[in-house]
Amino acid sequence: MLAKDMFFEKIKLISLVLCFSQNLYAGSLYEKIFNYNEALKNSSANFIQTSGNHTQEGVVFFGEERIKINYTNPEKITIILSEKKGVYINHELEESEFFITKKSYIKIFFDIFHKKNRLKDMVIKETANQIKISEKTHLDNTLLTVSLVYENNPIKLRRLEIINDDEKTQMGFFDHNKKNIFDKKFFSMIDPYLK
Repeated sequence: MLAKDMFFEKIKLISLVLCFSQNLYAGSLYEKIFNYNEALKNSSANFIQTSGNHTQEGVVFFGEERIKINYTNPEKITIILSEKKGVYINHELEESEFFITKKSYIKIFFDIFHKKNRLKDMVIKETANQIKISEKTHLDNTLLTVSLVYENNPIKLRRLEIINDDEKTQMGFFDHNKKNIFDKKFFSMIDPYLK
């Protein structure tokens, strides 16, 4: 009986060690992602966005509290986003439109980039080549799956995916530049065509 009890104690100990090491591994993965996202501040990356048969190109800039997306092809459009609001600027028509972001899928990106505790609530899948963070959300009675995909070892942001029943939009990132310095006006949401 004593040998049997010792065997069960060893099994319990091994189980405890495995559970603890799994929690440490998960914790280090969250830290790795969060630290990388923090390092994205004051950086930029080129992108190609596809949605159905439509393709757009441009540059995305990551600031301290805002993200600026400059579409350069086929149309010249700028979108500036914060956690609570955004502005859409059509340079060809010289008009701007403001919108709320805090009840949209855009809020998920700000949660991933800036809120470590929120990141732990999301689905994270890691393989040897990539890390994928996903969350499902309802927007206007439509179920969306929003995902950020990172290259793994070394970690690098590679793709944004927004999937609903009818459509899949992807934004692929490349040519990352971490040597940017932006002044506060660079991310300004003031209408540039206000007269």
